[in-house]
Amino acid sequence: KNFTKIQSIASRMSTARQLIKYAGTLALFLCSSQCCLAFVPTTSTYSPSINTHTFATSRTSTTTTATKLNLFSNFQNKPNAKAEPIAEPGIGEAGCALPSPSGINMLPESQQTVIFVAIYAGLAVGTYLLSSLLSTATLQYEWIQSWKYTWPLLGAIYAAAGVTHFTLEEEYVNIYPANKAWGFWSLPGSPQFHVQWTGVAELLGGLGLLIGGAYDAFASVYTQFPNVLTPAGIGSDSAAALMLLTLVVTPANIYMYTHGAKLPMKTPEGEPGPEIPVAGHAIRGVMQVVLLALLYQMGEGTFDSIANGVFGCPTC
Repeated sequence: KNFTKIQSIASRMSTARQLIKYAGTLALFLCSSQCCLAFVPTTSTYSPSINTHTFATSRTSTTTTATKLNLFSNFQNKPNAKAEPIAEPGIGEAGCALPSPSGINMLPESQQTVIFVAIYAGLAVGTYLLSSLLSTATLQYEWIQSWKYTWPLLGAIYAAAGVTHFTLEEEYVNIYPANKAWGFWSLPGSPQFHVQWTGVAELLGGLGLLIGGAYDAFASVYTQFPNVLTPAGIGSDSAAALMLLTLVVTPANIYMYTHGAKLPMKTPEGEPGPEIPVAGHAIRGVMQVVLLALLYQMGEGTFDSIANGVFGCPTC
């Protein structure tokens, strides 16, 4: 009888433990956070009549269920939205849409267009006046005639700049005017394409200017260098081409002034690139007038040949 009573008690205890386990599983399902797990009853009470293997399996099953439910609750939580990158002034289209040091990009587009045209007009007038002054001075002063033999050294600067169009392509892409800049800018082709072809043109033009300058300075009396485009010679042709190329890439310089585009974008230390003040752009504009005037003086023979419709070398 005693043995029968013990078996009956053990059976009831086993049933109770099963009920507790099911209740714990239900509690885990209803509670989706770790704090709820603290209130879930456990089956850690030891009884001699319980098989230890069954007890261990029960605990493992309960823990696995808790883990699965906890993962399920985490899956229900909505992920945090990714923060949008903050635009840096002068970097990318978003950065160039921010107020620039000159403030011109905040003006109405009609006024921006007028400023763009006015800058080109100023460069044209300045180049004409300085070129006329150089022509007069060259006829009056012999030292200026000798100085002109050094002007083709500008070809080395252009050739080096052409190489950087490929080694620093991303930097040049940053100063390429965005679509609809100043209210009208739009060209076919990607910014990378325009950076690359202007780089090739600068490299070839710079090398041609160096070769032509070296020929004029050291070998013009003894030999006749074969002309490529006009009878003015490869040096003059290269100078004329570089002058036109400089005018073609001028919108990038204007974009830096009006929209604050940075070149370089970053310093070697990883800090944002420096902003060029308005005075800095004015100084660069004056230097560009000097550069255009020198190139026109060196390429004047080519422009005259083109105006007269004379191409190639009739005597070659």
